[in-house]
Amino acid sequence: MCLNKKVLIGLGIVAIGLLLLKPAWMVVALPLLILAICPLSMILMMRGKGKTGSQGSSCSTGAGAQKTSASTPSETDRQISALQAELRSLKAAQAAQAEQSGQESGPTAERPRTKKHL
Repeated sequence: MCLNKKVLIGLGIVAIGLLLLKPAWMVVALPLLILAICPLSMILMMRGKGKTGSQGSSCSTGAGAQKTSASTPSETDRQISALQAELRSLKAAQAAQAEQSGQESGPTAERPRTKKHL
C-alpha cells in the first residue's frame, strides 16, 4: 500500500484538531478519516505524476519491476513464433470443425428458420 505523506499529515492534523475541539465527534469522524486516506492519496499522486512525469512517484509498483526484467529480443521472438504457431493450429482445427459440421448437415438438410424482426 502506497500512501501520500501529505495526505497522512493533513488528516493527522484534522484528527488532532477534532480531538482538541470536539472530542465527541472523534468516534464518527475517525472512520471517515481512515476511509479518506486512500482516495485522497490517489488523487495527489496522480496530480504529482502529471506534473513531473513518471519520476514523481516514490511508490514502487509491479509495473516498474516488469520494466527492469524485460525479456531479451530472442526470447520475445520465440514467444511470438510460438503464439503464431498456436494460432495457425487453432485456425486449422476451426476450419476442420466447420468442414465436418458442413458435411453432417449436408446440402439437402433443412436449416432452422429464424424470425426477421422489422
